[in-house]
Amino acid sequence: MVARLLQRLAWRGPDGQSHWYEAHVALGYAHLHVDDLTRTPPPLTFDGQVWLAADIRLDAREGLCRAIQTAGGEADQDMPDARLLWQAYHLWELDCLHYLQGDFAFALWDARRRRLFCARDPFAVKPLYYSYQPGLFVASSDLATICAHPQIPTSIPTDLDDFAVADFLIEGMKLDEDGTFYRAIRRLPRATALCLEGGARRQWRYWDWPTDGCLRYARTRDYVEHFQALLEQAVADRLRAPRASVLLSGGLDSNVVTAAARRACLTTDLRAFTCVFNTLIPDRERHFAGLAAQGHGIPITFVEQDNWQPYAPPPAGVPPPPEPVHEPFWNGIMESYRQVGSHARIVLTGQWGDEVMLQETAPYLRDLVARRQLLRLGEALVAYFVADVRNGFFSLRRQFGRILGRKHPTRSEIPRWLATDFVTRLRRAGYFERMQPSPPPHPYRRHMLRVLNRVHLANDHEYSDMAFTGTLVEIRSPLLDQRILEFFLAAPTVPLCLDKWLFRELLKNRLPRAVVRRAKAPLPQFPVTGYIRRHGTSWAQLPSEARHYLSCFVNVEALPTPLVWDARHEAKSFVDLSPLSLYKWLQSKIV
Repeated sequence: MVARLLQRLAWRGPDGQSHWYEAHVALGYAHLHVDDLTRTPPPLTFDGQVWLAADIRLDAREGLCRAIQTAGGEADQDMPDARLLWQAYHLWELDCLHYLQGDFAFALWDARRRRLFCARDPFAVKPLYYSYQPGLFVASSDLATICAHPQIPTSIPTDLDDFAVADFLIEGMKLDEDGTFYRAIRRLPRATALCLEGGARRQWRYWDWPTDGCLRYARTRDYVEHFQALLEQAVADRLRAPRASVLLSGGLDSNVVTAAARRACLTTDLRAFTCVFNTLIPDRERHFAGLAAQGHGIPITFVEQDNWQPYAPPPAGVPPPPEPVHEPFWNGIMESYRQVGSHARIVLTGQWGDEVMLQETAPYLRDLVARRQLLRLGEALVAYFVADVRNGFFSLRRQFGRILGRKHPTRSEIPRWLATDFVTRLRRAGYFERMQPSPPPHPYRRHMLRVLNRVHLANDHEYSDMAFTGTLVEIRSPLLDQRILEFFLAAPTVPLCLDKWLFRELLKNRLPRAVVRRAKAPLPQFPVTGYIRRHGTSWAQLPSEARHYLSCFVNVEALPTPLVWDARHEAKSFVDLSPLSLYKWLQSKIV
């Protein structure tokens, strides 16, 4: 059984496998060499008593090593991350998680205590799925591996989770962070640990957002220098390899990460990759990303997307995603990852820059008033009007609009084509009354925490995992580093977050002014809008056999035929494509 399940992991861990088992416990590990510290597979045990299978990359290793040495353990900078985790567990047992920073998912078996201990990192970067049934517990970083266990029910469609299917059809993704598309399989949420010991199961959250920090400098320049040092350390912790790729756009987030990589890792062979459209939709990324790459002094490859085909089959030998993805051009995205992975297995990204730099001016000013810090209030108002008057005005207007009682957008409407009995099942199960978890309150960064606390963070990391991309690459996001988040939760938002002032300050002497002063520029259209203008919607029709696959969830006759696409309301029209995305996935799984 262990060998059969490990075989499912072989494609994503081709650089060595190992497994261990006793009467009722088994662990297995498939190794992927991505950097200098993962050159050789770590053993599953270092003492024959504690056994460990981990997908792990640790930050702040120097501080962790000092803590281990102070507590009487052995640690040095050359130790692989798995051994540092093993040392931390020996010293602090279940409390070891309080000493770890980084991206990780692991399962640890303590033979002396007959204890199984699993945990996932604070930002759900590394996936960890599990199934817990009477007499059986199976966990893996790969969902398909658990599905391959013969005692876990994964028949389609009878064993699918109604909530996950409904979320996908209505919202395009799962909204339960602990859910998967299978009722019998769960996800371990971010910053969560699970322990099986003495016949009992315990699950708890071991980390939460820090909300009591207060970082105040006399000079604005000190914030810039502090952040630059943190970012360079975060990038260096993620670039422990002679070569790496970076997903570079013409915007600020990826460029500030690339600039830090060029400063912190002078010997790393860094290559930029940028996805561009030439004719399908309006797109100026080629121009701005080219200017940026020239400013950084690194080569750039433009990945052209104009000829992607909707719902094209995956490349030969690449398994379909373990769960559906509501993106008609997903296989084109997989091809982009393949090109990026041709240079290196480590890929840096500037993702989450918009979230950590959210412009929350009014809450910060109100907090200064509440604390009676009138001098700082005056300085903040001057910086506010000088740094970004126009953008600041509209930000204040939005904030005060919320204070005066404007309502947030309501939940998406229920599509008219959902099957009646499916909606009835959802109502009986309390689907429409679910509450999303809320982050702890913060005096002036509530919106930042609310956005980063959403399930979208876990889902986006899941879609970047090898099981979805089909490519042996690790996506690493330095802006989602605990040290950086602690900085942004303690530092003032004015002027740092005004129109991303902090990022522009870091880049102003390194890149052309056109890039540094460029305004936020998301894609002006969905790519599918451009494709429909060229080719129509005949490709978007469900075949007659789709009724067999979808009848449990969708009233196929109620779907608009042909697809009605409103380019002015792309997001609403995109919902009507979700049954087709679900059908394509169901078909791939059943076949």
